[in-house]
Amino acid sequence: MVLGQPIVERTLAEDDSVICESIPDAKLLVERLEDYRLLRQLSDVQQKQIENLQKENELLKRENELKDRIIAIKDMEIEAQKRAFQDMKDISDRALKLAETSRPSSNWQMYGVLGMAAFVIGVLVGM
Repeated sequence: MVLGQPIVERTLAEDDSVICESIPDAKLLVERLEDYRLLRQLSDVQQKQIENLQKENELLKRENELKDRIIAIKDMEIEAQKRAFQDMKDISDRALKLAETSRPSSNWQMYGVLGMAAFVIGVLVGM
C-alpha cells in the first residue's frame, strides 16, 4: 500500500460481478442498504396500519348496521304502541256506547233497591 493513493477494495457479488471498488462506494452501498432496510420497515408498518384501518372500517360498518337494526326495532315498538293505544281507544269508545245503551230508561229500579235497603236497615235497627 502506497501513501496518498486511495485504498481500493473489490467487493464481489455471488455472481462475481463487482459491487463496489472503493471504500466510499462501500459506505454508499451500506447507507443505501440501511435506507432500504428502514424503508422496508416503514412499508411493513404502513401495511399494518392499512390492515388495522380496514378492520376498523369493517367494525364501524357492523356497528352502523347494528344501530340501524336497533332503530328499526324501536320504530316497530313505537308503531305497536300506537296500534295498542288506538285499539284501547276503540275498546273504551265501544264500552261507553254499550254503557249508554244498556242504562235503564228511568231510575225507578235504583230507587226500589235503595228503598228495600233502607227498609232492611230500619227493621234491623228496630230490633
